[in-house]
Amino acid sequence: MVKEAEPLVEETYQDPNRPWMRQYRALLMALHGKQQEAEAMVPSILENLERIRGYHHGTYNNARIHALGGKSKEAVKWLRVTVNEGFPCYPLFAHDSFLNPIRKDLAFLQFMSEMKAHWGGIQMRMKCLMLSVNLSRWRKE
Repeated sequence: MVKEAEPLVEETYQDPNRPWMRQYRALLMALHGKQQEAEAMVPSILENLERIRGYHHGTYNNARIHALGGKSKEAVKWLRVTVNEGFPCYPLFAHDSFLNPIRKDLAFLQFMSEMKAHWGGIQMRMKCLMLSVNLSRWRKE
């Protein structure tokens, strides 16, 4: 996977001022075991990362970079920012192999426990919303 992605990232990396591309490059570095270099890129990436609708993708990638280096505290910090920025995706967090190095860490386990409960609440609200929409349609007929 990394070998296939690397040429695409490098090709797109032509403009090093694009924070999204710099972040993917940092993620590739972390995957290659160049953890210190990857983490050193994070602060400058964050400075230039705009608080736009997709900001949570950037914060999630920061969590992944730290997780690949086994830095659970930093990874969980960025996962919490990701959730607060509007991306509380428990199934993704539960299955993302980039988070595997911290899966047994107590802080990560606590975070995942909180997320599982939160995700259950989201699912329940969605079911209620769908029921409401279906009832509204039924009433109009």
